[in-house]
Amino acid sequence: MTPQFQLPRGTPDSGPRQVKVLSLSGGGYRGLFSAQLLARLEAALDAGAAPGLARPIGERFDLIVGTSIGGILACGLSLGSSAARLAQTLQRHGPRIFPPLRLRALRKLVGKAPYDPRRLRRAIQECVGAQQAAAPLAEHPRPLLLTTVDWTSSRLHLLGSKGSGQADRLGLSLMDAMLATSAAPAHFPSHRVAGHLFVDGGLAANAPDLLALRAAQTLWPGAELRLLSVGTANPLAGRDPAKLPQRGLGWAAPTIELCMHAQELHAVEQCAALLGPTRYLRLNAHPSAAQVGQVDFDVATPTSTKILLSLADDLARQQLEPAQRARLMAML
Repeated sequence: MTPQFQLPRGTPDSGPRQVKVLSLSGGGYRGLFSAQLLARLEAALDAGAAPGLARPIGERFDLIVGTSIGGILACGLSLGSSAARLAQTLQRHGPRIFPPLRLRALRKLVGKAPYDPRRLRRAIQECVGAQQAAAPLAEHPRPLLLTTVDWTSSRLHLLGSKGSGQADRLGLSLMDAMLATSAAPAHFPSHRVAGHLFVDGGLAANAPDLLALRAAQTLWPGAELRLLSVGTANPLAGRDPAKLPQRGLGWAAPTIELCMHAQELHAVEQCAALLGPTRYLRLNAHPSAAQVGQVDFDVATPTSTKILLSLADDLARQQLEPAQRARLMAML
């Protein structure tokens, strides 16, 4: 007799487990684009819910990975915050985190880090709660990975939760991890903790897609992986050849941005090749040539806010159209 609840021999199984991964890129205040896009998708996927009560989109993913502002958003989503709340917090606190500066480019080039990380800390505490932000990263149960770079060793660190397979051994809090991944050179001071000097993970993995893919393959060997990657509306269309710097000092400002963009393009292209269009989806929108100067890393003006929200809303509408919706739903 076949035991109760046991499948008879020869019964086909359900196939490999489907694992869904969310990867969030860095980009400073442009992270508002990422948060708004996810908020629009969040609301559309739970359209029957009362306003503000849609199922948090982070609950739809088995692993969330982020860099810089993407790391902060990843942490918020992993803690159960809705994308809508994250977008509202970033929009409200962005002008305080990045206040207008006279001679902004020159001050970043030759002066001390001009922005105060305490303002970023307050925004995080308001959004996820001071108690949750202070909790140990290693004890956070949901799979979460944030990227950062150790200034002293030049090593890329993956700051992981208990469920990530790479649990933090430095004793960091979730707040420490968020400040470490977002300590952007020339903008914020490095984050000193546990004997390390951490700087922005975007220096090595602005789009952490390949790292997310590798982590998921290690955690769930043999599973069918589906990876949703979200950018930050950064201008990746290329540069004017006539503006190529001809002197050493001319390379000072664009070098970091160029390296981050090159890495991001490489990660996106590699993941697309490895997973194919049915298992990898990159969502990003690029500002027009006229908008590029208005949506810089540390520009949090009414104009930049309007542009970023508009780009996110337009892309969300496109993805929810019948021709695109099936591919999006496969990722969610």
